[in-house]
Amino acid sequence: MVHSYQDCAFMRFYSSPNALHALPSHLLTSNDPPTDVEVVQVVRDVVDRLNASVVALDASIAGADAEHLLEQLRNMRKHAIEAIRRGRAILSVIRRLPSDILAEIFAYTVPDLVLRHRRVTDTSPWVYGRVCSRWRTLSTSLPTLWSHIEPYLPVPLLMTQLDLAKGCGLTIRLIYSETEAVDPLIACCRRWETVDIQMGVKTLAILERVHGKLPMLRDLKCSDSTGVGFCAAFEIAPNLSSATIVGKASLRLPWPQLARLSQRIPQIEGLSQLGSACNLVELSLTNSVPLSLALARTDGLSELILKFPLLRRLYIEDGEFLDFLVLPALEDLHISRHAMSLISLIDRSSCSLQKIISFDSEVDVIPIFVGAPTLHEIRLVVRSDPDLERLLSYLTIHSDSDIDFRPPCPELRAFAVYRDLNEHQSMLLAHMVESRLRSRACSNLIIV
Repeated sequence: MVHSYQDCAFMRFYSSPNALHALPSHLLTSNDPPTDVEVVQVVRDVVDRLNASVVALDASIAGADAEHLLEQLRNMRKHAIEAIRRGRAILSVIRRLPSDILAEIFAYTVPDLVLRHRRVTDTSPWVYGRVCSRWRTLSTSLPTLWSHIEPYLPVPLLMTQLDLAKGCGLTIRLIYSETEAVDPLIACCRRWETVDIQMGVKTLAILERVHGKLPMLRDLKCSDSTGVGFCAAFEIAPNLSSATIVGKASLRLPWPQLARLSQRIPQIEGLSQLGSACNLVELSLTNSVPLSLALARTDGLSELILKFPLLRRLYIEDGEFLDFLVLPALEDLHISRHAMSLISLIDRSSCSLQKIISFDSEVDVIPIFVGAPTLHEIRLVVRSDPDLERLLSYLTIHSDSDIDFRPPCPELRAFAVYRDLNEHQSMLLAHMVESRLRSRACSNLIIV
């Protein structure tokens, strides 16, 4: 029995007044999320029926013999597939995300740094305005999304972004070569919260205009590769708690209120300035010349000791500088060379060191561990095979140990050695871990 194509399921669906036009027009022409009723009763029902119609059309196409009929059926199938695609787009998960979740995702996409060869308007948050009206409306209603001010913005766009950021704190980057963009940024200096400045010849005069006008400033980074001079613009900043000083930058800061500081080890005669930062919790120090060489050129400073009673985390390149420090609260130490100075620091400070990361491959670390029984985490570079095997043997709990034996580093929970291990060393490492896992006096240990 021969059926005409009008008898197929798709034609019965297509010819009804609510068929392809059943998808809500406001959802087809926007990116608005469908309501629950529209999802269940309209969109999914229409898509399901369209899918069934495509199956029926495929069967009709397979049985069609007239060329004009075959062409009509193919066009109908094409339209049905397009309708299915648009219906499924309405049901997409991202389209139905609540605005508060979408806003949270937007916040994670703001780049920390926009490369100069990229247009700023091709990055977040500017791109959201080109997706749909809903995303544009949502993004422009979130002041914090616009609070990261990048350099190289044309002044009209800069003024637009400052307006969209409204009254929230700003994260800005000032580049010494900027000209027109500087004035609008200086004008809103009372809103500066995080500032990254590259010093230049003209920068000192510009920054004089913000002196005493930084009530919100919390985090400062200042870079100076040429040594343009001394800057006092940030000495009055009541909320400044974190500073990063790069290169030859010379600043006057409210040192006692800083909690975090990263800088090159200052000139020896300027150590008293660093000592003024007495409330530091985290300190990172690097140096361009060996400290011993600088000390050899200096008289009368051999007795200088800096005490940081609250410092818990220290990143230091040259361990010789530890001879100047007293750190009773130190818990976390990262050190690159001259780690042996740590022994006298622990003895002098009576600190409970919990974590050490050392890249000094020349040091014998066992005496350090003897003086720091509270260690929870150890990460080391050990180049010598005998030194590594001696270390693993020291940390191993031997079965014939006396009942009153106190194991080395009983609180050790994480251990790492940055080098390739041969088969014998791997077996020693495994034996060390197993022995500590069996011991009731040791915490569980993992290799990281």
